[in-house]
Amino acid sequence: MTEKQRFLVYVKLGDLLANIRKNDNLSLCEAMKILLERKIIQEIEDLETGYYLEGSAYLSEIFQIKQTKL
Repeated sequence: MTEKQRFLVYVKLGDLLANIRKNDNLSLCEAMKILLERKIIQEIEDLETGYYLEGSAYLSEIFQIKQTKL
């Protein structure tokens, strides 16, 4: 993973954390726990998925879909 890719991954994860906290009124720890349980972090870090290149709104939609399926 290049530095640019790593940066984009971190930005996307930060955006998702902010969206989860805002939408569900959760603490940072609670939001991080949700991301870890749903394995979305691994999916965004997996460069083959291309999620790190997608917009934050799109990723939030994907996350909401995956959250309702579990």
